[in-house]
Amino acid sequence: MKTLKIILKIFTSVFAISFFTISFNLNMKAFEVVANFLSITTGFSITALSIIATSPFSKNLYNQESSKDNSKTLLHELVDKFKTSMILFITTICLIVLLNLYPEKYIPTMFKVCETEITTMAILKSFVLYFSILSLISFVILFNTFSKFVIKSGKLIK
Repeated sequence: MKTLKIILKIFTSVFAISFFTISFNLNMKAFEVVANFLSITTGFSITALSIIATSPFSKNLYNQESSKDNSKTLLHELVDKFKTSMILFITTICLIVLLNLYPEKYIPTMFKVCETEITTMAILKSFVLYFSILSLISFVILFNTFSKFVIKSGKLIK
């Protein structure tokens, strides 16, 4: 049942974002701003991981068992979140690059729904917008998780 709810949420969000993207002509410059932001967040993630790896903070996290999965430590949990976020950031950046490489003059209509033409460009923009939103959410979650781990590790240093 939980899996069904997740699938339903994903389907609903993809549909809503696709409808929004197809209904309104999104500005391509906005995606360039998103790509810049994601490039910076990717750099932040790499820097944060390297700081964690070379600090006593990582030893503290490695010595603590994860409350969600007892086969992992808090360090494993944190690194997994960084890894997932970075893959999402890089995927979104690649989609934006693909979107910018796609020739806008040669956009064939794939099909029509209620007098609205759905093109490959509109579908690609929908994917980019969807992944951009996921990336932003992922960054906020990553930042909150990192903050909690820093506080938890700080309590242990006392």
